[in-house]
Amino acid sequence: MATDFRPQMISRISGITVRDDLRWRAWNGCVADLWGVSCEAGASGAYVSQAPRLFVLLGDTGEGGIDIRDAAGRQHRLDADRPLCFVPAGYPIESFVDRLDELRHLDLHFDVATLAAQSSGRIHPCQFLSPRLGFAAPGLSALAALIADDCAEGLRDNLYGESLVMALLVAMLDLRQAAGPQSDASLTRRQINCVVDYVRANIARNLSLAELAALVGLSPDHFGVAFRTAVGKTPHQFLLHCRVEVAKDMLLRDEASLSVVALDTGFSDQAHFTRVFRRLTGQTPALWRREQRIEHSLAHAVPVGRAELHTAFIPNAPASFNRHIAT
Repeated sequence: MATDFRPQMISRISGITVRDDLRWRAWNGCVADLWGVSCEAGASGAYVSQAPRLFVLLGDTGEGGIDIRDAAGRQHRLDADRPLCFVPAGYPIESFVDRLDELRHLDLHFDVATLAAQSSGRIHPCQFLSPRLGFAAPGLSALAALIADDCAEGLRDNLYGESLVMALLVAMLDLRQAAGPQSDASLTRRQINCVVDYVRANIARNLSLAELAALVGLSPDHFGVAFRTAVGKTPHQFLLHCRVEVAKDMLLRDEASLSVVALDTGFSDQAHFTRVFRRLTGQTPALWRREQRIEHSLAHAVPVGRAELHTAFIPNAPASFNRHIAT
C-alpha cells in the first residue's frame, strides 16, 4: 500500500527537455520516477531534494555520460560503467551532460521513516547520510532496471514493486542477516568505510553502539565484535582516537585554549581531554603543542646568508587527521 509520501525537489535545468511522459509508481516507502529527456550541447542542472534518492542512468550511453559536482566542489562521473548515484536529503549537486543527445534515467526517492518502521529497525535513518556519486553495482543496476520496467508498464501488483525496492535497499545498504556475537565476525570494506566516515563526521557527539551498528544493519553486540576484529579497536576507542587526532590538528593550527579544543572535539571538559590525550600520546596537550611548534619552527628556519626564501614559498601545513588515522 502506498503512503502519502510525496518527494519534493528543487531543480534548475538548462538545455534539458522532457521527451516522454513521466512514468512513476508509488509504493510503501518509495516513489519511483522514470524519465526520458533530450539534451542540448552544454546541458546542465542543479538539484537538491528533501528526501534521499538513488539516481540510475539506464541503457548504453556509449562514450557519453554526466559529470557531477558535489557540495564540496569535487567532480564525479556517471556513465555506462558507473551508472549509480546516491544523494542524501538536502545534499546539493550539479550535473553537466557530456556527449549525450538523449538519456533515460530512474529516480528512486526514499521515505526513510516509513522504511525504518516496516523493516523493524533493520533500516535506520543514519544509513542514508553519506553520498555515493558515480559508482557501479551490477545487482543494484539489475533491480533498478526491473523497477524501471514496472514504472513503464504499470501493470503489476504493488507487492512486486515493493519487493524490488526492499531487495534494492538490502543490497545498497549492505544489510546482513542479524546474528549474535560470532568468533569469525567481520565487516566488509564498504561497511568499515561507512562507519569510519560517520565517526569522523560526528566526533563531537556521544555516539552509541546501537547507532553505529544501525549504519551497517547489525545488532550492537555483533557489530562491536566485528568492528574490533576489523579495526583493532573498539568503537569507543576509535572515537577517542579520532578526537585526539582532530585535537592535534587544532592545537597546531589554532590559538584556541585547551578547554575550547576539548569541547570542540567532544570531550566533557579539559581534564577529560588531558587524561585521554596523555594516555594515547604520552604527553599532555600543552606539552605536545609546545614541542610540535618548536619542531615546526626549526624545520622551517633558513640560515641567514645561505639561502633565500622564494616569494612563492609556503610552509607545509600539518597533515590532516585523516592521514594520521590507521584503519
